[in-house]
Amino acid sequence: MHINKCCRICGNQNLTKVLDLGSQPLANAFLCEKDLTDTEPLCPLEMYICSDCHLAQLIHIVDKETLFSDYIYFSSGMPKLSEHFRQYAEDVINRFLKDRDLVVELGSNDGTLLQFFKDRRFRPLGIDPAKNITIVANVHGIPTITDFFTESIAVQIVKNAREAKVIIGNNVVAHINDYQDLGRAIKVLLHPEGVFVFEAPYLVDMFENLKFDTIYHEHLSYLAINPLTYLFKQFNLEIFEVQHVQAQGQSIRVFVGHVGAHPIDASVAACLKKESSIGLDKLESYDNLAEKVFECKMKVVKLLRELKAQGKRLAVYGAPAKGNTILNYYDVGRSFFDFALDELPSKQGHYTPGAHLLVVDRKMAEKNPPDYYFLLAWNYLPIIMEKEKTFLSNGGAFILPTGEILRDS
Repeated sequence: MHINKCCRICGNQNLTKVLDLGSQPLANAFLCEKDLTDTEPLCPLEMYICSDCHLAQLIHIVDKETLFSDYIYFSSGMPKLSEHFRQYAEDVINRFLKDRDLVVELGSNDGTLLQFFKDRRFRPLGIDPAKNITIVANVHGIPTITDFFTESIAVQIVKNAREAKVIIGNNVVAHINDYQDLGRAIKVLLHPEGVFVFEAPYLVDMFENLKFDTIYHEHLSYLAINPLTYLFKQFNLEIFEVQHVQAQGQSIRVFVGHVGAHPIDASVAACLKKESSIGLDKLESYDNLAEKVFECKMKVVKLLRELKAQGKRLAVYGAPAKGNTILNYYDVGRSFFDFALDELPSKQGHYTPGAHLLVVDRKMAEKNPPDYYFLLAWNYLPIIMEKEKTFLSNGGAFILPTGEILRDS
């Protein structure tokens, strides 16, 4: 681990701590049973704000090889993500691509999104540092480089395959520490008429809906359009459109091109106006957020204690990385919950970091269902409510991380 002393966008040192979630284990560092007696490495989980460009960010940086070289998340295992990617690919294809254009995806995982471009006879190329996942992508016919995206990688791609008409980065830009190298790499790789399009959680969502669980060590930055505009301007690039999407909660899909290559959509100014109205450039806004986060913790822990005192059985629904932020910040583990139900096979049979909840499959969970599920996979709420009609009709209920209880209507 090392500590950034300067903002990763503007390079200034005017960084102020605005939210402290304590020292936590890595959110995707699931444990085997034999590891439970070992001391887990902990790292401060603290959000800072830059007083100059207003980027919200972590300054305690875990080595990227530790975080991403062997990864537990597979895109193909997430409910409804394939349909989201299909619509995403169709939009990009119809607006920006011609036959045989090169499409490069950063953090391409197992190639689920790139498969749609391959099926339409475009040239896909993935880049992902996780060896266990790139093996799967290549076996499935998606050419994938096992590495981190850098300027030198971009130079090699241009040399071997020409410039990319589309560069995609889904839930990856927030993971990158060196934004100067990212900017140079995009500048090199992007075709003069091309587009760099990426999705990321929107910082506004944290303020509007208290979604602070997006804070964990893999997410180094908490993105908004104002600081991103500052970033891309340094490389003669510009944001020309912003879409709001509901994947992974309230996210933004940001479209970037070379200056003057695309008309600027009104959505960019609308985002800047909204961010200003919320006060994303003011320290007092973050002080208010921190107070609400602490109050939420007190409220939920009180509720869980009351339910346990009544003899209710509790379990966790979903074991996403952001859920581990919740469990560890709230300091609730095996004394509260019997297990964690998760559909992803790569997590089943393992224990959640910090809280040490055993992750089980549906068959195991249904043998002895709880009275309440603490719903950590809230971003799939409509799907889960539909899927768990039997659990709800039998009197079961869900507790959201903010304390609301959802029952059968």
